[in-house]
Amino acid sequence: IFHATVSLAKNFNLIGGKLLAGDGTKLRAQNSKKNNFTHAKIERHIAYIDQKLDEYSTILAQQDGDITLGQKAEIQQRIEKHQQHKNRYQGFKKHMDQTGQVQVSTSDPDSRQLITRNNITEVAYNIQATVDAKHNLPIDFKVTNQNDSKAMGGMLRRAKTILGNADFTAVYDKGYHTGTEFNYADKLGVQVMVAIPEVASHAPDLAFDVEKFTYNKSLDQYQCPQGQTLITNGKWYFKKHGKTTNRIKHYKTKACLTCPAFERCTKNKAGRLIERTEHADLIDQNRKRIEQNRETYRKRQAIVEHPFGIIKRQWDFYYIMTKKSIKHASADVGLIFTAFNLRRIFN
Repeated sequence: IFHATVSLAKNFNLIGGKLLAGDGTKLRAQNSKKNNFTHAKIERHIAYIDQKLDEYSTILAQQDGDITLGQKAEIQQRIEKHQQHKNRYQGFKKHMDQTGQVQVSTSDPDSRQLITRNNITEVAYNIQATVDAKHNLPIDFKVTNQNDSKAMGGMLRRAKTILGNADFTAVYDKGYHTGTEFNYADKLGVQVMVAIPEVASHAPDLAFDVEKFTYNKSLDQYQCPQGQTLITNGKWYFKKHGKTTNRIKHYKTKACLTCPAFERCTKNKAGRLIERTEHADLIDQNRKRIEQNRETYRKRQAIVEHPFGIIKRQWDFYYIMTKKSIKHASADVGLIFTAFNLRRIFN
């Protein structure tokens, strides 16, 4: 039904198809934090149960002749209860090991504990939406249980299918700034502008931050603010960042050790090391697009936050009503987005 509203909007020429904005919003699932388990939480529960089982076993061994049959039966019941709970948690652990999942939710099995705002977590779904700029009409949505970092490429592919071409620009916030997703967008032929995250670490003197080093693509080398050349041995290294593993090259120079600006540039005793990922060219291109089209990028929030604001704040749709799976949650969200689009089209 939702896709029918998008087709209707296209027939009425309400979809511009030139500028899209994407974002995600969290909707609480019908699953409490109490009924959501991670490896760490399971281990804590099992450790507590083992401690209680040891205590009960000690009581039975040391006071065998000093406790009544009723007390002994009560302790045995507690032992059985704790053992049942332990078996349950071990079942969760086994399921996670077999499936590779990092969480288990018992009420709504597909829901996950996600960061919603200010490092506050909720057991929720993450609703990815793509909104057309012409009339702030959503053209696509997808209910997920992941964060934003790996969502952009898939949503762009769907948008390309919906519009029938890749002749559009898509804008996203910094949560989508991932090298592999830039690569996905590039292969699709879609131009994106993604907000640039703050630098993770700085040089002792900001004048020697990595942005101050000039990269020469044809020579595959960097020049530092002091005029020295950092070269690579051409070897690719693998660096893990969260769940993602990236290929990177190392760039350095022996001139660091005798450089008068050494202490201003790095704390590494071996000298300054620059890491460049395999997707660095695409990341640099994104930075240039942002710098050259700041006014276009500033429209992002007004475009994509419009439907989210109405759906959540005006209509009070903060949570998923069903508690079965992503498929059922998608039906809930689909009805809401259908209602939103119909109202916008009629207006």
